[in-house]
Amino acid sequence: MKKCLSLCLALCFAICCVIGQQQRNTVLEEFSTANCQYCPEGYQIIKKAVDSHPGTIWLVHHAGFFTDDITIPASERLLFLYGTNSFAPAYMIDRAVLSETYTDYSPVWAVSDSATIAAQLDERAAVPCFTTVNINDLAYDASTHTVSAEITGSITGDFDASLTRLTVYLVEDSIVMPQASTTGTIQDYLHMHAVRDCLTDFLGVPLTVAADGTFRHTIFHSIKSQAIASHCRLVALVHYYKATNLTLNSVLNATATGYLCAHTSGISTTDTEKASFDIFPNPASEQVVIESGSTILGVKVSNTQGRTMLKASPAGGNAFLIDVGSWSNGLYLVEILTSDGATTKKIIINR
Repeated sequence: MKKCLSLCLALCFAICCVIGQQQRNTVLEEFSTANCQYCPEGYQIIKKAVDSHPGTIWLVHHAGFFTDDITIPASERLLFLYGTNSFAPAYMIDRAVLSETYTDYSPVWAVSDSATIAAQLDERAAVPCFTTVNINDLAYDASTHTVSAEITGSITGDFDASLTRLTVYLVEDSIVMPQASTTGTIQDYLHMHAVRDCLTDFLGVPLTVAADGTFRHTIFHSIKSQAIASHCRLVALVHYYKATNLTLNSVLNATATGYLCAHTSGISTTDTEKASFDIFPNPASEQVVIESGSTILGVKVSNTQGRTMLKASPAGGNAFLIDVGSWSNGLYLVEILTSDGATTKKIIINR
């Protein structure tokens, strides 16, 4: 009888735990700068792993190996998580110390191979999550360059209130800026997922959680004039912070918005092709970014002889990066399918 009662209690506890679990949005934070000659290769290694894990939130902090023109203090403050001397390219997943560590008690790893990163993403995704976070009432005022939003959520499991914080970043895609590489400087390199501003305290604001487990925080912030709103989105992280213990800084959950405002160029002139998108730089030499005002569902690139150079089905999102460094100079046709329709544009590769 006692055994049956124990089993029933254990089963009830397990069911309650499952019911309280939430969907985890895993965050991969990369450390990379324009001075790092190995960072373009590191980016591609990470991209391959992230592409196989839709829903991963990818942030790039321009810190770890000197600084560059878009480094911000909030990114530099995170270098304490290395535990030893910083370097790039490097990354961390949910700021958590995984089953294996690159350096003792540090969540930061050197970029090695895509398979390792993919396995780590799987490991973190399997960890039960009891936190939700949402960005509501997002608004951008183009006349004042201000963004406002309300961050809400809940924590249904046990947590350490003294360590729990909220950090909100402004993240920008498609920044054209020179980049060091192993073959020389790439003048028109496209920097993606760049952390451009911090809309809270550098290391997050203490999160006040009500008795029912909910929390609420209002954001009102003037964004940098150099940032292009149609390339920017917000990312909110609920996380622990303890400077004296690198194992107590993990992200509990996170969320991201779409771009702050829609694109206005690249609108198709036909009735049957309603999709709009930008391609830049054009002409290009190493990389091309496709940005759309709606979700990108498919991309196909062909040369003038009809040969397919690229065919992809992105896992959602409004931006897609194409590496063209190995393509011959010339004209190419880019066909894009979005949630609003399909259209075609031309790009020129010239180096």
